[in-house]
Amino acid sequence: MNSKFERYLEGLIREEYIVHQAMNYSLLARSKRIRPLLMLTLLQDLGVSEEQMERYFPVAAAIECVHTYSLIHDDLPAFDDDDYRRGQLSCHRKFGEETAILAGDALLTDAFDLVAGSDFDPDRKVKVISLLSRCAGSNGMIKGQALDMQFEGRRVALDDLVAMDELKTGRLLMLPLLCALVLTGHDEYYDLFSKVGKLIGIAFQIQDDILDVTSSSQQLGKSTSDRENDKVTYVSLLGIDEAKEKVNDLFSQVRDLLAGKYPEIQKLLDRVEKRTW
Repeated sequence: MNSKFERYLEGLIREEYIVHQAMNYSLLARSKRIRPLLMLTLLQDLGVSEEQMERYFPVAAAIECVHTYSLIHDDLPAFDDDDYRRGQLSCHRKFGEETAILAGDALLTDAFDLVAGSDFDPDRKVKVISLLSRCAGSNGMIKGQALDMQFEGRRVALDDLVAMDELKTGRLLMLPLLCALVLTGHDEYYDLFSKVGKLIGIAFQIQDDILDVTSSSQQLGKSTSDRENDKVTYVSLLGIDEAKEKVNDLFSQVRDLLAGKYPEIQKLLDRVEKRTW
């Protein structure tokens, strides 16, 4: 499934000018693809067959486009000023700031076109577009990014850090799970997977904070800039050992919520729990 989805992404953007080149450069770089994989894997547990899965690729790709746009903009000099992302030069280092900004803008905007053009009834497409807007917009990921800037160089309480990461990281990890439910008509699981996505988002960010101090830029494929930017992290607040314990506790809570009923998504989350980059 992952290889098929990767081929779908490769055929998505026809490179007609430099912004298209920059979009593909960032979108097709080495990536864990956690967000689209969360959606596609939950679809398996909800009964979608391998043969039916390609129908859902446009929505999964839209989520990956939004995530990639956020990374391009995060790396800009006005934000984290990072030189590397996904194992290569960050988009603005390769193409210049102006083109990188446009590439990010285009990926975000084109994501909505992908959902609009997908093979689902209008009601479900509108619900997905609404989810995408709310999770990525001014009361979701963007708010988390604003808090991230606000907290830079300041003493921040653990609860404030969690609240920030629920928005900045958590909303785009919750999004694919909720999209899978909407597209298959399983709204009854909405509360369950909202909780699951929230817990995964916090755990994922703590893992990133740990890897930022225990791994090299080469291993991670990106700059380890949090310390340089004087950002508060779970490691700086809790220490590495307690941060690792927190990750284990969060994934344990996810397992309890899933109660063994979603084997494919649990297999994926087991791999995410053990990730090293």
